[in-house]
Amino acid sequence: MPRLSDTMEEGTIGRWLVKEGDSFSEGDVLAEIETDKATMEFQAYDAGTVLRILVGDGESAALGAPIAIVGEQGEQVDGAAPAAEPAAGEPADSEEAPARAQDASVREAAPPPPRPGSNGRATGAALRVSPIARRMADDAGIDLSGMAGRGSGPEGRIVKADVERLIAGGGAPAAGPDAPVRAQTAPQADEVRELTPMLKAVAARMAQSKATVPHFYVESEIDMTRALQLRAELNDGLAASGEKISVNDLIVRACAQALLEHPQAHRSYVDGRHVYHAHANVGIAVALDDGLIVPVVVAADTKTVREISAETRDLAARARDGKLKQREIEGGTFTVSNMGMFDVANFEAIINPPESAILAVGATAPRPVVSDGEIVVRHIMRVTLSCDHRACSGADGAKLLQTVKRLLQSPSLLLV
Repeated sequence: MPRLSDTMEEGTIGRWLVKEGDSFSEGDVLAEIETDKATMEFQAYDAGTVLRILVGDGESAALGAPIAIVGEQGEQVDGAAPAAEPAAGEPADSEEAPARAQDASVREAAPPPPRPGSNGRATGAALRVSPIARRMADDAGIDLSGMAGRGSGPEGRIVKADVERLIAGGGAPAAGPDAPVRAQTAPQADEVRELTPMLKAVAARMAQSKATVPHFYVESEIDMTRALQLRAELNDGLAASGEKISVNDLIVRACAQALLEHPQAHRSYVDGRHVYHAHANVGIAVALDDGLIVPVVVAADTKTVREISAETRDLAARARDGKLKQREIEGGTFTVSNMGMFDVANFEAIINPPESAILAVGATAPRPVVSDGEIVVRHIMRVTLSCDHRACSGADGAKLLQTVKRLLQSPSLLLV
């Protein structure tokens, strides 16, 4: 079991993509490994044969512990399935084939050929399936090919809840765009499930933060009317390219600019000292099927709204597919957690140490307000800034939020 993150103490086999007796080539993905931060692919860098799997799907192992035995074709290991014999005239491999873990997004070797019955990898219509949903479907013997493009996740992605409905309903629907998904029936009894490594890490980190970091909160209401108008204008101009600016992209840009204007609110408390950050590395909280991950837009203060938009979309998509690189989830100095799309009015977020602040963003909604003595309808967004009192004072946090508000209410400043 390799170390795939700086805080990883053990890894969990999401699923093996090979079985005992299977041969593999250099570059083939042998297994998906769940760490405390992401799902990574375990890739072979030499050819060989799987002689015995020691850690099964869903099982965990400590760093450095053996998870499988590989070797030559025809070699026998006590308890292992016999390896396939080489074809006539074909020499057997002579060297043991070690494997290495590598993020899927940086692999240059071609992926292994599709295996019949393997959800999300079979030939035909491309499936967008989350790792946990794909594993659950494989375990239940459910073919997801009839669900292509009809999951409840983004862009028709099949997620855990979709597979749970299929299992409760007795299997996959018939293929075709009009095939219904059976409704999930109520469970007969409570179910106890072990936490994934990611959920364990989130639980431990958030408990530690809430217990050791003295949080204070600053709230404000931001008039987003002009920001929404700017967004509409930008999207009209970018329509031909297929690009699209989101409200969150404008918020990230505003926060990045504000953080550089207020270094007292953009420093971390580390071992009794203050660390002042040269750039605003803004984390974007992304909800997964079962957990949360925060990819980071590095040096967001140096990037345009358009660049932030493209990078954020890419990071979020790969986060949901479990294909982020380790460096893309590290080094954040500030986080934006936006739950406006869930019609949440406002909330208070927990700081992710060693960051000193996190901005919780609620929904933007039309409301009557008084402007120049008249009642007018404006689009108002409520935000809450959580701050570490060891790193910044109440006044520092208030000034930071004031600047974020000023930039979003005069959004042309985000373009300069």
